[in-house]
Amino acid sequence: MPVFEEEFTVAAAPDAVWDFLLDPARVAPCLPGCESVEIEDATTYRVRLTVKVGFLSTTQRLKVEIVESDRPRHLVSLARGEDRKLASQVEVRNTLDLTPAAAAGTLVRYRSEVRVLGRLGSVGDAVMKVKAKQLAGDFAANVRAAIERPA
Repeated sequence: MPVFEEEFTVAAAPDAVWDFLLDPARVAPCLPGCESVEIEDATTYRVRLTVKVGFLSTTQRLKVEIVESDRPRHLVSLARGEDRKLASQVEVRNTLDLTPAAAAGTLVRYRSEVRVLGRLGSVGDAVMKVKAKQLAGDFAANVRAAIERPA
């Protein structure tokens, strides 16, 4: 199971970053390829996103569930989805840790454990790692820009 880890700093307090990350309407535009988000309840969301991985384009319908939450420090979510056209399934376990940083900022660390099955899984680890790193970088930049944008 490939594991991807990333960290970035945001010029906002951990409580503000936490509130942002747990607001699906605010975080959805930061997710590369996100087309829609539906809120089922306080801990469950349905996300539709389209991403090109190597020579394949996949549209995943994901069910995201928050399974651990320790405000404003630690969050674990599980996402499961499929692309019926590609006969592919994706499972992702995301762990997010927030710690205070210098100048009233927040260090955001996250770890994603990804399992890809089916045709999409045949793309190969090297291509998947490059794409995951690109998506993680885009997400971090988008989150930072959204939180730090003047109101």
